[in-house]
Amino acid sequence: MMTMYMTPYRRPMLRRYVQGDQIARNISNVHCDVHIPLDIIEETEAYLIHATLPGLKAEDVEIEIVNDTLTLRGEFKQEENEDIQYLRRERPAGTFHRALRFGTKLEAGKADAHLENGILTLRVPKVAEALPKTIQVKTK
Repeated sequence: MMTMYMTPYRRPMLRRYVQGDQIARNISNVHCDVHIPLDIIEETEAYLIHATLPGLKAEDVEIEIVNDTLTLRGEFKQEENEDIQYLRRERPAGTFHRALRFGTKLEAGKADAHLENGILTLRVPKVAEALPKTIQVKTK
C-alpha cells in the first residue's frame, strides 16, 4: 500500500489525470500491460507529443490518427529464458495502448514522428479549419 500526500493545489490536477485515463479506457477496451508516460504540448498550429519508449525500434510502434483521436500501440518484448533466475525484474514487458482525444480534428497526412534514444516525438498538425483566424477590422 502506498500513501501519497496531496496538497490542495495538486488535487484538481489528479482529478483531471484520472478523468483523462477513464476517457482513454472508454475509447478502447484493450488490456494493457505497460503504461507509457506522455507529455503533450499544444502549439498554435499543431500538437506535440513526447512518449517514453525505452528499447523500442520504430517498427515496434503503431500510430493511428482518426478525426480527433490519436492512438499509440506497441509491445515491449522480453526474452524468456527458463535457465535464468531473476532477483528483480523491473523493465517493462508487454503491450501498451494509449488513445488520446483532442478538441480539434487532426491532419493525419501531415503528421511527423521520430524515435530517438527511446523518446518518440510526434507532431500532429491541426486541421486548417480549426486554426485561429485573425480578422482585420476595416473602417469606412
